Amino acid sequence: MRADQSAHRVAALRGRLVDLELDGVVVTSPENIRYLSGFSGSLAYLVISRTDAEILGDSRYWLQMEAEAPGFTLIRSGPSHGLWALVAQRLKALKLGRVGFDSQHLTFDQHQRLSGALAAEHTLVAIAGLVEELRIVKAPEEVELLRSVAGIAGRAFDRVRGAIRPGLRERDVAFLLEQTFRELGADGPAFETIVAAGERGALPHGRASDRVLERGDMVVVDFGASAAGYHSDTTRTIVLGEPTTEQARVIEAVRQAQLESMALMKPGVTADTVDRRAREVLAGETHAFGHGLGHGIGLQVHERPFLSPTDHTPLRAGMVVTNEPGIYIPDWGGVRLEEMVLVTEAGPEVLTSASWEIGVG
Repeated sequence: MRADQSAHRVAALRGRLVDLELDGVVVTSPENIRYLSGFSGSLAYLVISRTDAEILGDSRYWLQMEAEAPGFTLIRSGPSHGLWALVAQRLKALKLGRVGFDSQHLTFDQHQRLSGALAAEHTLVAIAGLVEELRIVKAPEEVELLRSVAGIAGRAFDRVRGAIRPGLRERDVAFLLEQTFRELGADGPAFETIVAAGERGALPHGRASDRVLERGDMVVVDFGASAAGYHSDTTRTIVLGEPTTEQARVIEAVRQAQLESMALMKPGVTADTVDRRAREVLAGETHAFGHGLGHGIGLQVHERPFLSPTDHTPLRAGMVVTNEPGIYIPDWGGVRLEEMVLVTEAGPEVLTSASWEIGVG
């Protein structure tokens, strides 16, 4: 991350501190730390006030912190178990009275350790999603990272789909995909690849198993790659051989629900409105999806906003959100189709590129 990008994000966070009448904030989520500072290691904490920005960590990461987070003052700790005491020391040294903390990420034990080390003049204030609010709209450079990693995943799927055939196990397909992600430049999979064949397709998050693929199977493949901290997420449903009339009908029904709801993914339309349209299209299907229609994606695979009946967030240009309706029929199988969609002033732009061809083998 460039220093100016980090500075811009920290400035936006400081604006929220003023709004919330906070003197500072302790940031503990690895994704939020990376978003604000650029540091990509597994353990660090940020202490950010209205004038100071510090990154605290142990000796395993000092050189990495200096290289990746040049806009932050490095505060070196001893062993990692002493980090919470060091956080308390810095809050005292910076004279921060009201201090926000990641209430979604800080454990009860960590909160007790931190609050126990502070005097009465320091107050910890729970703030949920403060940094996540900043992350919800992607900057142009983030969009390009997401476009790139979605492209890697799409090319990997198109390469592997030609090798999918009866006799392979679900886990063989998952392995081939994850291997190809790396060959094409990804750091690895964004999540455990889902491959669910035949009747197992009725499991929305069925882990790839030893189940052997057979001719006539409909197979749900949910896959994503990760690179530079950003993730992709795509789902395709394929058939080994010629689709039956019912398989083709269900796939087309899901596709129509996706297309009609995706057309609504424009600035100002609320997340729940998009979700509702997909459910309206599939209203006649007894086994239509019970999960949310989609989710934001970026430094985490699942992040705000969520296309669901309970999320009323208005969509904004720059959001990247998945759209993934499905039908899951017990003892028969399932269909899910998923795209990553960039919301723009001109309308939705699909970032995912994997082949739509249904029949393989």
